[in-house]
Amino acid sequence: MRLRTIGSALGTSLVAVTLVGLAGPALADPVTVPGGPWDDGEENVEAIHGYEQLWDTLRTIERSSGGTIDVAPAPLQSNLGRDIPVVTVGDGPVDIMFVANQHGNEYVVSEGMLSIVRALAGNSTQAQAIREALTVTIVPRVNVDGFDGDVVDSQGLTTPWRQNYDPTCSAFCSFYQGGRGYDINRYHSYTESAYDHSYQPGLDANNPVDEAVAMRLLWDERQPQVVVDFHHQGSYVDEDGRLITGSIMWPNATEEAARLGIADEFASTITTSKRAVSVMLTSLEDYGWANITRYPSTTTPGIARNAYGLLGSASVLFEVRGGIGQKSVGHLAKHAEVAGMAVLTAAAEGSLWTASTAPADDIRERGDFVTNPHEHE
Repeated sequence: MRLRTIGSALGTSLVAVTLVGLAGPALADPVTVPGGPWDDGEENVEAIHGYEQLWDTLRTIERSSGGTIDVAPAPLQSNLGRDIPVVTVGDGPVDIMFVANQHGNEYVVSEGMLSIVRALAGNSTQAQAIREALTVTIVPRVNVDGFDGDVVDSQGLTTPWRQNYDPTCSAFCSFYQGGRGYDINRYHSYTESAYDHSYQPGLDANNPVDEAVAMRLLWDERQPQVVVDFHHQGSYVDEDGRLITGSIMWPNATEEAARLGIADEFASTITTSKRAVSVMLTSLEDYGWANITRYPSTTTPGIARNAYGLLGSASVLFEVRGGIGQKSVGHLAKHAEVAGMAVLTAAAEGSLWTASTAPADDIRERGDFVTNPHEHE
């Protein structure tokens, strides 16, 4: 993979940044099947590993693994000076990288990453084969501050919240809560330097988001063939009124790829990304509770999914349903675990690189947003 040496684009990319993640309720919410679960309007994270508990759990797994996994801090700390945990498993020639919880209030996926770490640290035939064939990098929680940092934003709100913590934030903060911080997922450099600001022209060292720079530095070190970025989304329904449990997408920054002169390479990256998507979709077909659609994403190049695709890695965004507090935490975390393990198994076997793209090509679009009925009480 070669690094890109041309500066980042502006123009429509800046507009697109403010549009990603916007979702308004349909004029008349459909009846959902099933009828929940829904949260009760209160943010409850008792079932989720806090910062210290996450580190303690990872260290415990490391000690009991007999040397099969390594736990260490990311290349940079968070803006509050906290270490971001990075798990490395195996020493095979193929590198795969999973990142999760870039948005602090999208935390169920971090539990799915812990389940994968436990599985890979074990003695199963599957785990041994993956460790021999792959070097797996897992960042179970990128946004350690946005999840449970002991801070208050300019509106008096406490974590968990979407952004990191940087009250000096200026760019786009009118949309992403001024006086709070940056949306980490929007600031991944796809040019020569990990420190490049994705929305300023030319090469620079102005990237204001330490957590995003840390993930890019990790990418530089590992050069993964595949990157999977795990998130949450809201509650949506398909055409039959069934609640959607997850949505998925591959890189699509085709205009930026053409501007960089790498259109053909990027097209190949999209194909490999779709192969990974297809493997994930197929793995979830065996679970009756899974209902997966295509995520309606933008082409913003600084988003992780597009940035690492532009750098040459097959790249996948996977969003599970979130915003339901502790209800069905294990059920939804299982989506991330099953899909992630499927990618690792297929990569270790070699089947990932020749998998059909048909499941990705045929995936349904995500349906209408539905509001929490408790919000109307």
